[in-house]
Amino acid sequence: MLKKIILLIILINFISGCDYSPVHLAKENNIEIKVIKITGDSEINNYLLKELKRKSKNSSEKVDVIVNTNFTKRILAKDTKSFATDYELKVVGNFEIKKGNKLQSFIISEKFRYKNLNNNYEQNNYEAMIKRNLAKTIISKLNLRVKNLK
Repeated sequence: MLKKIILLIILINFISGCDYSPVHLAKENNIEIKVIKITGDSEINNYLLKELKRKSKNSSEKVDVIVNTNFTKRILAKDTKSFATDYELKVVGNFEIKKGNKLQSFIISEKFRYKNLNNNYEQNNYEAMIKRNLAKTIISKLNLRVKNLK
């Protein structure tokens, strides 16, 4: 009985000592990101702008961004009848950040591989969903870069 009580006390002590908090939610984004110029693939640019508006806050700290995106869809594999079976979607974003008098340029690239679907309607919807997800990932990486800019 004494062993169970001691074990329970030790277990409660370990559990209460754990201070878990999500990394990206703990730090609020207190930076206003303003897009000055955006060029490249229009669909990807729309997704990027929507995500930036959603994540950017009105703040005294402002960052100007120039964006150039490039989207490619590549066939990775074909079947015996020469129909594409595997694809790769790749989004490359060239970013130029200006914060005060500091200027920094970098490239963020994301890609996704998937199998071909038989239905064209489903295929187009799936590709649009992938593009949105790639844009969200790129914006998350952009926010990390902006936060680390000194």
